[in-house]
Formats: sequence, structure tokens, C-alpha cells
Amino acid sequence: MVDRKLTGTARAQVEARVLDLSLGGALLHVATAFEVGMISDFAVPLEGGSMWVQAEVKRCTPAGGGYEIGLEFVGMHPQDQRRLREYLDRPR
Repeated sequence: MVDRKLTGTARAQVEARVLDLSLGGALLHVATAFEVGMISDFAVPLEGGSMWVQAEVKRCTPAGGGYEIGLEFVGMHPQDQRRLREYLDRPR
């Protein structure tokens, strides 16, 4: 057995509450701090199932016993982009 240190990034599932959502990004409340500049995959819950997006963390500030993170979407399947646009255009 070779004794070497491995480095890398661990993946984890973190619960989040969506505070704001747009075609360009989202504001989430999470329990764990995120590193600004980090790009990660996020599942955004929509009617009919979640859609997956890649997003860059633009800000992370302490709030309400956790953190608010501002995300900018940097990767989204065109079909999911249509679904999100339709969801956002619905009257509330």
C-alpha cells in the first residue's frame, strides 16, 4: 500500500430554502457557508420535478442562524431554462 495524501473536493447534499429565484440566479438560505467563487451543481425544485443547474456563488453572508448565498446560474439545459421561464411567468 502506498502512503500518499489525496486531495480533492467532497460533495455533500445541503438543504436550502429558496428566498428568491430568477432566470439568472437565486438567493438561498442554507445552514453551511459556501465559498464565494465556487461553482457547484444545484437542484432547483419546480412543479413536475427538480431541474439541475450549475451556479457560481457570488456572495455568502451570515443570516438567521445560517447563511444567505447569492447564486448566478452559469450552466443550464435549454429545456430547463424554458421550464424555469414558464414557472416564473405564471401569475402568483
